[in-house]
Amino acid sequence: MEQFLHFLQGEMAEPGVISWFHLIAIIPILALAVFVPLKFRNCNEKTYKRILLFTWIALLVLEVFKQLIRCFHYGNPSYWEYSYRDFPFALCSMIYYFVPIIVFVNKEKHPKIVDTAIGYMCLISFMAGLIVIFYSEMATTTLIYINVQTFIHHGAQVVLGIFIYVWNRKTVTIKTYYRSMIAFLITVIIAIGFNLLFYPNPCDMFFINPTRITRLPIGKTIQEKAGYAVFLICYLFSVATLAFIAYISETSIYKLALKNKASKVEAK
Repeated sequence: MEQFLHFLQGEMAEPGVISWFHLIAIIPILALAVFVPLKFRNCNEKTYKRILLFTWIALLVLEVFKQLIRCFHYGNPSYWEYSYRDFPFALCSMIYYFVPIIVFVNKEKHPKIVDTAIGYMCLISFMAGLIVIFYSEMATTTLIYINVQTFIHHGAQVVLGIFIYVWNRKTVTIKTYYRSMIAFLITVIIAIGFNLLFYPNPCDMFFINPTRITRLPIGKTIQEKAGYAVFLICYLFSVATLAFIAYISETSIYKLALKNKASKVEAK
């Protein structure tokens, strides 16, 4: 097992933005982001949930190996040490917690809970994944496996985010956005709690550790010059704004598609 993990710790030059690795990784993500939602936009609920579940399981397996790789240090002697900074409760890790809600919670009995999970995935998680796949500098390393896993994971956020919206396009409303924001605030509070609980270990869940300067490029400058409170407010406002942009964009495209469909029907 240790030899296998050491094999997975193979290294490469850290891929920068618009590097060959970056471009090769983005192409299949964008292709799937178009193909999957269009191909399965009208599939039955069983197929819809199977796609979500199989993707979730695959991502979870990849995450487990990521955790093992981060914890294992090959040498003489080799040793294990948990990497607190990689604890799976980052903003982009919410896919592990909200997809099961969509898959396993009965929407008829708990419509608000499922709608909240749908909103988190197709608005917040989608935008977070989109930003990372285009600006991957903070997510890539010199480890080949981690770089591959990073693009698969964040690419899945984009693909599933669009697919979940398209499949639920008739039921996503402004209330979905509001519910996702409430869920986001709850996860932010939990993240801050974990950051304080794991102190002084170098964890920075959601990049909002009160005891550390954030690694977010613009956020770092704000926190250093204006303090943590101002940075946190800007952070929350930024996520809320990006999620709202996603909501407006997705619903506008859907309305445009309906309008074009109606125009074609009238033309006939």
